[in-house]
Amino acid sequence: MYQTRWAINDEIPIMADYWYRMACEMGETDGIPKPDSQRVEEVKGIFLKESKAGHLKFRVAVDSNDRIVACAGGLIRIEYPYPLAEEQSLFGWVIAVYTLENHRNNGLAYTLVDDVCVWLKQKGAKRARLWSSSTGRKVYENLGFEQMMDMSKPLS
Repeated sequence: MYQTRWAINDEIPIMADYWYRMACEMGETDGIPKPDSQRVEEVKGIFLKESKAGHLKFRVAVDSNDRIVACAGGLIRIEYPYPLAEEQSLFGWVIAVYTLENHRNNGLAYTLVDDVCVWLKQKGAKRARLWSSSTGRKVYENLGFEQMMDMSKPLS
């Protein structure tokens, strides 16, 4: 019923829209602030720039009408792997994982994130990281992602 493929640059606006939907749902479940329209445009610009530079690639699932129903992105970055690391290293980020509501529970997020992790590894990343909503954690744990040391406290 579904096929997966790599997204093309003309589809980046769809990925930005799905990122927005993901952020809104995270806000509803986990209290993350909803992005405004200016931020959505900024994210779309970042997605286009990083994609053209070869640092970002989206994997998508399409239905029988070739409509994108789910996506997951892989972003290559050079960062410090932990707070007191002496040197930066190549890191992979899994970003903008989203499945339209009526297509959930079909293993699409699992498949797309797994494909993105393979791509990140091919690009030289030794580790993949992501930020997860509370509802998405089970999918990522099933893929081998582990909780890290990040903690948060509201200061208001």
